[in-house]
Amino acid sequence: MKQLIKWGSIFLLLSLLVYTGCGPKYVSTTSSHRLDETRVAKVAVIPFVVSPEGDQKGMRSAKVEPAGVLLIHGMFVRGVTALGYSAIPIEDIDMETLDSQGTIPQDIIKSISDRTGADAILTGIVTRFEEREGGPVGIRKPASVGFEVKLIGTVDGAILWSGRYAETQKSLLEDLSMFFTFMQRGWKWLAAEELARYGVDEVLRNLPEARR
Repeated sequence: MKQLIKWGSIFLLLSLLVYTGCGPKYVSTTSSHRLDETRVAKVAVIPFVVSPEGDQKGMRSAKVEPAGVLLIHGMFVRGVTALGYSAIPIEDIDMETLDSQGTIPQDIIKSISDRTGADAILTGIVTRFEEREGGPVGIRKPASVGFEVKLIGTVDGAILWSGRYAETQKSLLEDLSMFFTFMQRGWKWLAAEELARYGVDEVLRNLPEARR
C-alpha cells in the first residue's frame, strides 16, 4: 500500500511538471521579426481602452472596473521603464479616435511620434477586471482579469510585439495544472490588483529590453 501511495505521488508530481513546463498558463505573446530590426528606446503609452469580453456562451459581458484600467495602465508604464525604455505616458489623446481594439490611426501615430520622438507606442485594451468577493482564504467569487497590449512602431504602424492575459482564478480542484503557481501565490485567493500584477509581469517577461 505504501509503495502504491509512493508511486502515485511520483506520478502526480511528474504530471504537474508536464502541465507547468510549457510556460505560464493564460499568457500568450507574439514578437515580430521587425522588433529585432527596429531601434526602440522611447515608448509612448496611451490610455487603455475598455472592451468587455463576453463569456464562453456569449450570454454575459465581463465587468471592467474603471480603477482597474488605470491600474493596469500604470503597471505597464512602470514595467517598460524597468526594461530600460523611456516610457512617455500620453494623457491628451482623443479616445474617440481609438476603436474597441485600441487600434491607432496612422495620423495619430505620426502626431505622437512628432511630439514625443517615440520609437513605438504601447496601446492596450482591458477586457475584464472583476474584484473577488470574499477574502484570501475563503471566497464567494474569484477575481478575474484580462487585457491585451500591442507595441506599434511609429515609422509605419507595424505591430512589433503583442501580449495577452486572461485569468479567472480557480481552485486546485478546478485546475491542477496551476499547482506551482498557486503555491507561489501563497495558497491564497488573490485580489484583482494582485492578479493583474501577475499578468503584467508574465507578459512583460517576453518583451526584450530596450535597445539604445
